[in-house]
Amino acid sequence: MASHHNSHASHSANNNDSPTTFHHFPHGHQDLLLAAAYNFYGTRLATASADHKIKIWDRTPSNPQVPTTTSTDPSIPTISSSPATWTLTTTFPAHDAEVTGLCWNGPYTGEHLASIGEDGQVKIWAEDPTEPISSTRRFRRVWQQRSSTGVPFVGLGFKYSGVDTVLALTTRDGYLTVWEPNDDAGGGAGANAGGGEDDGDDLSSWKLWYEDHLCATPPRTEETAFRLCWHAEKLPPWPAILAGLDRRSIGFAVAVGNSVRIYRTDKERKFYVAATLEGAGGLVRDVAWANGSMRGFDLIATASRDGFVRIYELHTPATANASMTTTTAAANTDSASHHHHQQTSQPTLPSPQTPTFNTGGTTAVKPHHPPTTTRSSVLRSQLLGGRDGKRDPSSRGPGAILQEVKLIAELDAHEGAPWRVAWSPLGEILVSTGDDGVVRLWRRSVEGRWLESVEVDLTG
Repeated sequence: MASHHNSHASHSANNNDSPTTFHHFPHGHQDLLLAAAYNFYGTRLATASADHKIKIWDRTPSNPQVPTTTSTDPSIPTISSSPATWTLTTTFPAHDAEVTGLCWNGPYTGEHLASIGEDGQVKIWAEDPTEPISSTRRFRRVWQQRSSTGVPFVGLGFKYSGVDTVLALTTRDGYLTVWEPNDDAGGGAGANAGGGEDDGDDLSSWKLWYEDHLCATPPRTEETAFRLCWHAEKLPPWPAILAGLDRRSIGFAVAVGNSVRIYRTDKERKFYVAATLEGAGGLVRDVAWANGSMRGFDLIATASRDGFVRIYELHTPATANASMTTTTAAANTDSASHHHHQQTSQPTLPSPQTPTFNTGGTTAVKPHHPPTTTRSSVLRSQLLGGRDGKRDPSSRGPGAILQEVKLIAELDAHEGAPWRVAWSPLGEILVSTGDDGVVRLWRRSVEGRWLESVEVDLTG
């Protein structure tokens, strides 16, 4: 996004300190700003740049009864506004090339930040509160891993639930890996790294859980994305659990060419593809999975190079339970007679296909259909085969529930292509940004249509 690369954050509509305005401040990096990430509570902001460095900003709410305090160190800039004060606490060199991605872990295992860079490495940083605030050693590296394909990482995401943490990564050539803390190394889940109470993972040792080549290696001149997003909540929607999905199942969405694959784990902790989101006429550049499992279905948004933001609903078909029962009965001939009345036709599993990439220019021709077209289809699973952590395509493990995808909205969102989408914490507001430098907020109307509710021009 154009606004992402400016040396300053966007200007507000006016320069007063009203809480309703956007605060403008210099980020202090010596090159383009490439990534930014808030922690779980929104009290910390990490920024990354092409200058190879990461900066950490802390937010302190202001008390109108007490004057706002600022740092006594003149080398540490302080940005003040009426609702809060943002202070740069540390700057440290992170990679030997541009830092392109950041992600905070959850609040249950201490302050951990993951970063990826053009040097082909992923690193995890842990805060050391014994170091001075302005020290470059305030965040120390506890783990690093180089891309096994020699191609830089482009997708990064933590999944956390209590003290359980999982890390997913994708490379620019479409290689997906999922990592979990190595309990046997003494630094994994439940390890007492601090010598006192059990603080959960120290995230200093990881083991590979799952790996997969998402597609054939794209041409070097081809634009790729392979962005990913975890389902952040503890439980899947209840209809899926009632249909047989393990209540502990975790899931993530990953963009592959013009489509998005939905991965889940079955009751044996094997990953499988539960559904595929299709309909984009160009490369999918971003994907976001909304909170709100209490709806009974999942809500996922994508941003595509064809100029549209798309919103999908992910449902569990009513026949899923019967289909799973049929699979069990067919595998166990001794009990087939007891389950004969439950047998239904089993969906045919398609063979893995090479995803479609739009090889044209940066802006694809937009399809001629209304921006809120509604369509639905049952998209069958592609159960991937191979090593431990994968589901063999010729079998379906317990709890491998296939899901139905419904495309509910296509939003002609920006003058040009959208680049990023994100959901509000409750999943009722969708935020999108694009080539036009405008942030748009979308809400569902009482008629069920997704409409633009707020527009913020960041180019003014």
